[in-house]
Amino acid sequence: MPDGAATRTKGGPLGRRGRRVLIRPRGAGAISGETRQRILDVALDLFVEQGYDKTSLREIAERVGVTKAALYYHFQSKEDIVTTLHMPVHELMHSAMARLGDSTGPGSWLDFLDWLIEQLAAHSRLFLMYQRNATAIGEVHRKDHGGPEVEPEQLFLQRLADPALSLDERVRMAGSLAVVVSGAALAMQPGTPAPDPAELAATLRVAVRDLLRVGQPSA
Repeated sequence: MPDGAATRTKGGPLGRRGRRVLIRPRGAGAISGETRQRILDVALDLFVEQGYDKTSLREIAERVGVTKAALYYHFQSKEDIVTTLHMPVHELMHSAMARLGDSTGPGSWLDFLDWLIEQLAAHSRLFLMYQRNATAIGEVHRKDHGGPEVEPEQLFLQRLADPALSLDERVRMAGSLAVVVSGAALAMQPGTPAPDPAELAATLRVAVRDLLRVGQPSA
């Protein structure tokens, strides 16, 4: 038999010099990736439905259909899961601030809100998880990074301190942001039918334009 060839024995496959080797089935990596995503999907549902604090790793594992040991293979803790889920929202908020830039006039603000509405509609469950577990997520952030996480709304409202803006403009711009964030959250309450993303986006755009006193979006 050629040197290094593997053979199977009663105790399992043996490799070079009789060392046992692990033979992975084809597609094992894909299966592992699917399990990881399934864990995240189930955890997201539970965090939205009953909250982060009331959800246990055992409950997540049972709903996924794996053992806790298998879950630990993918995530070291419940904090690791919520951090992974929250990261896209965290990155999107900072991308939003970069997109807004230094311009805070009503025109650029409207463009920014249109973009934000698209993101909220496309990632509604993640934003809902963030809103309903903001305290828990903040505690996890402090534990990992040693400081409080700045709320996205605070970052946005800081942009409205531009002295070039009139009081009327600042109030309407702040109100339009509240309409987008709070309106999306109210539309996604548990126990209510999930809104159609396109319908939610269209409704929010109309409300924003009402507040900013600009023309309505084309149908």
